[in-house]
Amino acid sequence: MRMFRSFTLPVLMGWLLSFPLLAQQIDEKMWGKNSPGVEVGIHEGPREHDSAGTVLFYNIIGKGFATDKAYDLWFWSVGKKPQKAILGVSFDKRGVLVCSGKPGFCTGKGTDDPINIKANAMLGEAKRFGVVSRDGRVAGFAEAVPFPIEASDKNCKLSVVRGDPQATVVEVRVSGFTPYEMLSVTGNLGADSAVHSPTAAPDGTWQAIVGTKIFGQDSGVATIKVAGQSCSVSVSFKWGSDSEKLE
Repeated sequence: MRMFRSFTLPVLMGWLLSFPLLAQQIDEKMWGKNSPGVEVGIHEGPREHDSAGTVLFYNIIGKGFATDKAYDLWFWSVGKKPQKAILGVSFDKRGVLVCSGKPGFCTGKGTDDPINIKANAMLGEAKRFGVVSRDGRVAGFAEAVPFPIEASDKNCKLSVVRGDPQATVVEVRVSGFTPYEMLSVTGNLGADSAVHSPTAAPDGTWQAIVGTKIFGQDSGVATIKVAGQSCSVSVSFKWGSDSEKLE
């Protein structure tokens, strides 16, 4: 599905939002919490390459949104504040996010012109999208990590997502472990060789925000390993100035 209206995101892109206040301000704690009956998905088109690296193309697909109502498209760029990118977007009958061209809606190259989002990304950088009504009462969110930092073993998976452009803060996400089991988390994170023993959630997941920066250093390599009763996963990744490279 190749769309037509092009919107280019900042090179280091991510997103954040706030609602249910009027969607001029959106609380980041609400990001990712869809309204009841609403879903947002991401369709990625064929990747291309230029002098900067890989060029990504995305379209937004929605379910549960009224097709005759205007929404706003939001992004949350890594290390930045939430940004409202396009006002007056809507969904066509297929559920594709478009500029309809009608009064009060955004305008493209024709009627119901699909919005094609163009972006680049670093390793472990999330691309986050939000579609929110003007009054903030209806909101849907989606995320893509085009170049993941991850590892898997059996049903268990570990992934790391950048919290800032230099990966000095990251979100560690774990899934597939036994519900309520005690996990062994070890790694070289920040100034410590950390050892922790958190408990997996009822759905076998665990997540945490951790720092990687070592005092007095501009860059380095962080490692993290998570082990349970039946599986073990580990990753290593660069942080600091050496890590800010587009794929």
